[in-house]
Amino acid sequence: MPPVRLAIVGCGAAARGCHLPALPPLKGDVQLTALIDHDPRQAEAALALYRELGGEGADQVVLATDPSEAADAFDAAVVVVPHTRHAETVAALLASGKHVLLEKPMTTSVEDARRLAETAAGDQRTVLAMAHPRRLFPAYAWVHRLIKDGDLGKVLRVEWAEGHPYAWEPVSWSMFDRRLAGGGVLTDTASHVFDTLLWWLGPDVEVVSYEDNSLGGVETDASAHLRFGTVDVFADFSRLRDLGIACKVVGTEATVTIGTDFPAGECTLVTAGGKELHRGDVEAVAPAQDEWELLFTEQLANFAAACRGTAAAHSGPEDGVRVVELIQRCYGGAERRPEPQPWVTRPTGAPRALAGRSVAVTGASGFIGGRLVEQLALTTDAHIRPVVRGFGRAARLSILPQERIEFRRGDLLSVASLREAFAGCDTVVHCAFGSEGDESTRWAATVEGTANVLTAAREAGVRRVVHISTIDVYDAKGTDSLTEDSAALAADPADREYEQQKLAAEQAVLAAAGTDLETVVLQPGVVYGPWAGQWTTAQLQRPAEDFAALPTGDSGACNAVYVDDLVDAALLAVTAEGVAGERFLVGNGEPVSWGAFFDAIRALRQLGDPSPDAGTGAVPEWELELYRSEARARFDKARERLGFEATVDFTEGVALTARWAEWAGLLPTARTAKARG
Repeated sequence: MPPVRLAIVGCGAAARGCHLPALPPLKGDVQLTALIDHDPRQAEAALALYRELGGEGADQVVLATDPSEAADAFDAAVVVVPHTRHAETVAALLASGKHVLLEKPMTTSVEDARRLAETAAGDQRTVLAMAHPRRLFPAYAWVHRLIKDGDLGKVLRVEWAEGHPYAWEPVSWSMFDRRLAGGGVLTDTASHVFDTLLWWLGPDVEVVSYEDNSLGGVETDASAHLRFGTVDVFADFSRLRDLGIACKVVGTEATVTIGTDFPAGECTLVTAGGKELHRGDVEAVAPAQDEWELLFTEQLANFAAACRGTAAAHSGPEDGVRVVELIQRCYGGAERRPEPQPWVTRPTGAPRALAGRSVAVTGASGFIGGRLVEQLALTTDAHIRPVVRGFGRAARLSILPQERIEFRRGDLLSVASLREAFAGCDTVVHCAFGSEGDESTRWAATVEGTANVLTAAREAGVRRVVHISTIDVYDAKGTDSLTEDSAALAADPADREYEQQKLAAEQAVLAAAGTDLETVVLQPGVVYGPWAGQWTTAQLQRPAEDFAALPTGDSGACNAVYVDDLVDAALLAVTAEGVAGERFLVGNGEPVSWGAFFDAIRALRQLGDPSPDAGTGAVPEWELELYRSEARARFDKARERLGFEATVDFTEGVALTARWAEWAGLLPTARTAKARG
């Protein structure tokens, strides 16, 4: 029997990571004959990978931008296009007599899903199968058998948590664009989970409650309480937080726990009386597979058999319809509630008259750049151009209203990519700097990268660049007050660390000011708040013993500024008149000591007061020297020339940070609750 001639429609990350590597073992059974993508570059990249994998007949594979262009080259297709294009793509393929293996979710509307299922049912010549590969995970199949065979007794409750910072790098922004993806983590991750639950527990399900954090874009975090008959299911999903990857199924006779990733890791089966029946890996029982590539090889082999009429598909269109129905009930039902996130939705007090302006933000996936994009989207009417190295790094921003946001990929070391990213923008706010890699890599990103931003901005016709610098460019030794007229650090060619990087970058920005390009420099102090690295997350995660030596009480001048106040200053600097070529210290006039700063961290971590006779421990002397500084910054110039006034005092800033840190699982209370769960 000749092999099934297969097309892959949609040649992005999922096709390359899952389906193409599965093909070589199917030689003689399935033959790749077409690669189809609206972007020819994606199809070409997929073909190059197929060749690299040793795929048979690579030279004969047809490349096309639409299935109709290659209709004579294939009999069956794997469809991996953006979610909102599933319905039209599959309908056209079925109408032309092609078999289809469809990636989840089936569609983004219940009506479309039912229509596809009816079409497939009405034409016995074509097969429509769903790509639900988790049914082939050994641990998932094991739980299915335990429930089916009654080994758990009556199932009472299921607890499912699946969350980690987004790590899959998409080739485009489509995964985060509601117009293409249809939804976020619920549409993506929960499609797998919901199919599994329906497979395990049956189709009788209601939505008891549901909440997510979408503000008009696609949700990154979602929680659902579902009820399958009499079984309560509590499911939490995240693209930003580490929730773990585990499922617990509690029955009257036994409880089973599995890891929900692949491989599952340690799994357990414990009787209600406490007797351990299983601990460790789960053996694969066919059709389940114990290797990642073999999951998709088995899925394709089964699909080919279904196309020939010699086997039923592992998952059919009725399964896809049920998943879509449940997802849409969560999204559109009366049970849906917004997830509180005051650290995002808190309004700032800066003027928001930016109509007609187009603002590019470098470092948009980072701490300050990300918050700037959030405030531009939520409190202004500007067009926003977030510039990122990789789209996966910017998952946090996908929750925002997307009508005025246009994400672009840009590399600080490539003037061409930056010029393309800035095209059509009148302003660039430059937040990116070298925060990763070795010293030379960080220097290149910060110093050469800033020079490239300035060149690209000028070539793209940008009118103004607002540069985020730092108070650390000043020499604070021997003074109790800092202004823009204070002495700068002495340039030291032998020192290429942070302060010298920022000093060199700032000098380049000021030197670039001219009639064709306005530059403004902002110099914040210690910027803290949600998503902050050095002055929030790092302090919440540093060794507890360090805090015995860190300052307490009224020791030292911290110059702390909550991130929203810095963002306010940046938005003012976008439009302020007569400030080109100027630099501005930015912060809160409230005197906050280093002791008060670290006392706040101690309180969040429940560490108690430090011992008065504690030694320095592991805290290096250069760091302790920083905390002895008594130099307080003055912000008169920003107040007079920008109209800036900080609005978030330290008490409110810490409270907002605490709300975020608890949500992010960084506080002891959150970790304890997770452990109990």
